[in-house]
Amino acid sequence: MQEKQWREENNLFAAVDLPAVLAGRDRRAGKRRELLSRGGSCLLSVSLLMPGPVKTSRLSRAFLREYCSYLRVQFRGRNLSVAREEAWFDSAGDAYFFLFAAGTDPLFLKKYTITLEEEFDWGRVLDLDLYLSESEQLSRAGLQRPERRCLICTEEAHACSRSQCHSTGELQKKVRQLQTEGLLQLLPGRMQAAALSAAVSELLVAPKPGLVTGCDAGSHTDMDRFTYADSIAALAGYFRAAATCGLQLALARESDGEQAADEGADSEFFKKISELKQEGLRAERQMFAATGGVNTQKGFIYLSGLVLAAAASLLLDPRYSAAGAGTGGEAGLIAGWQREISRWAVALQALQTTSSPKTAETAGESLRSRYGITGARGEAAAGMKSVFQLALPFYRGLQARAVAKNEAAVVTLVLILAATEDTTLIKRAGLQQAELIQQELAEFFHAMARPGGQCPDKLQLTVNRDRRPAVNADLLAATALSSYCLDNIAGQETAVISYISLWSEYFREKGYSAGGAADLLAICLLVLKLLADS
Repeated sequence: MQEKQWREENNLFAAVDLPAVLAGRDRRAGKRRELLSRGGSCLLSVSLLMPGPVKTSRLSRAFLREYCSYLRVQFRGRNLSVAREEAWFDSAGDAYFFLFAAGTDPLFLKKYTITLEEEFDWGRVLDLDLYLSESEQLSRAGLQRPERRCLICTEEAHACSRSQCHSTGELQKKVRQLQTEGLLQLLPGRMQAAALSAAVSELLVAPKPGLVTGCDAGSHTDMDRFTYADSIAALAGYFRAAATCGLQLALARESDGEQAADEGADSEFFKKISELKQEGLRAERQMFAATGGVNTQKGFIYLSGLVLAAAASLLLDPRYSAAGAGTGGEAGLIAGWQREISRWAVALQALQTTSSPKTAETAGESLRSRYGITGARGEAAAGMKSVFQLALPFYRGLQARAVAKNEAAVVTLVLILAATEDTTLIKRAGLQQAELIQQELAEFFHAMARPGGQCPDKLQLTVNRDRRPAVNADLLAATALSSYCLDNIAGQETAVISYISLWSEYFREKGYSAGGAADLLAICLLVLKLLADS
């Protein structure tokens, strides 16, 4: 990031004087009145205690956003229906507003929010205020609950505030500490849950060419769904650790003002790269220990670690706030996310090249040296283009056309297989046969993109083995994302799934497997989850 841009963005978090603070309160009150006028049962305002003249910061904004993401999950767990939500970003103090649907019991909700305020020690920096109207607020005192305690000592907060027994500097330091603790607990936990969900979801998707599903083991004789269950459980701690690496980098930069520094000289970044490498190696050992030496998810370990670390490292980026607030900033967030994934991937590869002892050449390394096929490493170095620019919009396009999650994921997997060089398939089938499979799958999408396009009812590989033109990934992407293609697939969903089932049978018969495509599908599901939760 250029120094000029850094300074301009810091102006968003500058000190404000008392008149500006009072004006900010009036603006928030106006927003509350507007939301309450829309009906509903009650309005929850979530804000932060921010002593001193700086009422919002990158840290506080990220913490508040992450906490409200946590709140949404809690509300769903209690069947509390939010009719409308708005984020309020203001230099005089940020807030989130949750308007609850008519029929919500305000008394139950207030008691529940008090429980949430007291759930974590760092929750003391949060204010969860419940309004029945602009002039009527449910309070702790009204429920005969004790007043909240001071951030630093055990006295009542109001008493300490009146006596000014703690300096502003002490309070600010404590607030930053508690916000940091909250982020370090909430964000890695959310990302860990998202990665576990993605891994389990990918396993359950069926049919999948040659792959383990919840129904069968595909082409594999050494693993089944229970092997995958053990593997996924063993990786839970790794997902949290990868996210923590990225978040710690973001916090270090914020604390030290390093974002204006030359990224190439960022010692903290390379420290975290080294940590991520060690966490990945530990995760591989845990996977093999859980599966009895079977490689179930080595590719997903590598790719998910990069995705999680890169996403977490962007948490304090203002563009992340824009995307989370639904202001149309997702494209900018994704572009930054891809750049960060690429940067982490390139640095990780450089570290592995310089620090790892010489070992026997792996299958992937052999393909790279013989054919220039880069596999998962190439995908990561390119910012996982096949996920963000192909799989993600394609899956969303099918979902928008009412295609169920499983079926949308099945077709997305086949699209990934058509568009990418799957090293698992190449290893099992050979390069020429893998290319033939890739070409026929690409032809399927081109056929479906024509007006009146019909899904084939059989495979052509067994009757026509002539070499076809190589798959043009960019052309395939434009074809698959066209309205004709998406509409025809959605309209012929049953026939399309039957066609893909033929591929599953063919792969099982031949002993082929699309492991690389499966890893990228799992990453697509992970990205979808992270974007939805932010």
